[in-house]
Amino acid sequence: MVLLRRVLVGLAVLALGVVPSIAPASAGVDSVQWQACAGRPDADCATVSIPVDWNRPGGASTGMAIARHKASKPLQRKGVLFVNPGGPSGSGVDYALSISANPRYQALIDDFDIVGFDPRGTNRSSDIACDQSILDEPVEWVPATRTQYRDLLAHNDRVADNCKALNGKLFDHVDTVSVVRDMDLLRKDLGESKINYFGVSYGTQIGQQYLELYGDRLRAIAIDSNMDHSIGATRYEATAALAFENSFKDFAAWCARTASCSLHGQDVLALWDSLYARASAGTLVDSTGKAVSADELRDLAFEAMYHPARAWFGLADSLKKLGTPAFAPVTTEDNSYQAIWCSDWTWPTVNSYHALADLRSVSEAAAPHTHFSDFFSDVTSCLGWTGPLNNPQHTLRIRNAPPVLMTNGIHDIATPYEWATNVAKQIPTATLLTYDGTGHGDYGNSLCAHDAIDAYLVDLKLPARGTHCPAEWPTAPAAGSVAPSVVAELRH
Repeated sequence: MVLLRRVLVGLAVLALGVVPSIAPASAGVDSVQWQACAGRPDADCATVSIPVDWNRPGGASTGMAIARHKASKPLQRKGVLFVNPGGPSGSGVDYALSISANPRYQALIDDFDIVGFDPRGTNRSSDIACDQSILDEPVEWVPATRTQYRDLLAHNDRVADNCKALNGKLFDHVDTVSVVRDMDLLRKDLGESKINYFGVSYGTQIGQQYLELYGDRLRAIAIDSNMDHSIGATRYEATAALAFENSFKDFAAWCARTASCSLHGQDVLALWDSLYARASAGTLVDSTGKAVSADELRDLAFEAMYHPARAWFGLADSLKKLGTPAFAPVTTEDNSYQAIWCSDWTWPTVNSYHALADLRSVSEAAAPHTHFSDFFSDVTSCLGWTGPLNNPQHTLRIRNAPPVLMTNGIHDIATPYEWATNVAKQIPTATLLTYDGTGHGDYGNSLCAHDAIDAYLVDLKLPARGTHCPAEWPTAPAAGSVAPSVVAELRH
């Protein structure tokens, strides 16, 4: 019945003298048991079974939550577009439902079945659960003493043991390779011989590793703001620190030339250095008398660098008023982040307090104003970790792949530009589009990159190699703008 309907649609279009643009030939029939998503009758939701351990595909299984919004213009359908928003632990289900209701994505909504899934061990897919009292143990993620370093290692060991005890075998198999295999199983369940993929941030690592294993099963793949799963601790932290430093300098320069910035006319870097020194000395307080730490101050600025249009006006206001209004940065706990991250990343050179202190020195040398990236904890969260390491860093080995579109901002707070240029060298078919601005996620920060991604995914039209998109700077607070203290996006 499904095949017949496709044939009839094609014949009807041909009768009008128009060549149809239909999906690639399917490998079979969609076997997923769909039902309407709660609160979204225009979208379908389901749970599919995946093996807990891909080395034993016939053994224990778990459920993976998925969502789909069918192409709004079926006669233009180009197949399914798998999407992932990053994380690790971001919800692909929520992302697919969000995309399908957002006019900014209209070209993709028209031409693709938008499909998202919650990766194993996250959200609706057996979210990793750990004892909150252990997660909340006071610990310094940037240890300043040997005692703090030893306490950190012991804490990470306790978290790993507790998460393992509460989650069983699944805890041992939440690495990205397992996620990639789940994604390909979903491709088969949907009856598709080839898929399309759009991933952002950590979602680019999923895309890169899908290219390694199943590159010939992709029609098109766009990866926006790229991870580099081939680098060690020193390069990771030095580039991340420099990205924060350069992003904040962009903010300061923007204030200097933007009359509507509340810090216009002031030396923003000098103000920041003064606030940071006071916070480090314990003398910076909010209107309630509560001390504002250097970590909290740095988080305030770090979060605002993701989306300048949404957060820079609020950041300027917060820095100007700091010490007068109440200040309450948001912190979030994510059980699955650490378990997934430390299944994929290892830092063997950071094997002592001395080595960690050297790493901090490298970071602070790269960033004299902002000091180090908030992703310093991406290293320290895995020190002393006793969970499995199934997918350590390696250079990509890609043999069968379609043309790949990569995009990255030159001052991307979460995925530094240097990472993208290094990954582009590892993907023979890659075209890297550069956004000459600040922010994370080019599809949302750059109209030029947005249009290029649409053109490639829909029509397979790549920009010329070496293409740059101009920087876009906020001119007025955008609708939906928020103070950076409530932008909880401290993740890739």
